[in-house]
Amino acid sequence: MTVLRRGVAGTRGQPTTPKAQVMVTIGLAELRGSLAGVGHTVHAGTLSAGEVRQLACEADVIPAVLGEKGQILDLGRAKRLVTPGQRRALAHRDGGCTFPGCHVPATWCDAHHIVHWARGGPSDLGNYALLCPRHHTWVHQHDTTADVDATGVRWRLR
Repeated sequence: MTVLRRGVAGTRGQPTTPKAQVMVTIGLAELRGSLAGVGHTVHAGTLSAGEVRQLACEADVIPAVLGEKGQILDLGRAKRLVTPGQRRALAHRDGGCTFPGCHVPATWCDAHHIVHWARGGPSDLGNYALLCPRHHTWVHQHDTTADVDATGVRWRLR
């Protein structure tokens, strides 16, 4: 995965294309974390709501609005969640993985929403933190939160 991530990076290591395009069918309550439901991929696979939220951190998201019987009522356009300018600002502010004691460089990190966008978190610098893939997974598994200000990110570890 690291090789693939670097493959979509530009000359300065910043991503130039989405790492993934997420097209998963999942109920809004499940995505927000209210229920422990399952997401269904276009390839007939299944993912937990947590896995869907983690994939959506650095992916184009195609929202699908479903009717009562599961029929598609609206299929929205892809939205890039972290802009190239925001990536540069994060690299400058965070310098690399923000998890305590980690020294993975910014170009190898994912941009993580502190409050996930599906839970109403904004897509702005005050709600982003850079995390290496290992700590990104850990933060999602433990539903860890952080405080963010202009000087950096401080994780609330349990």
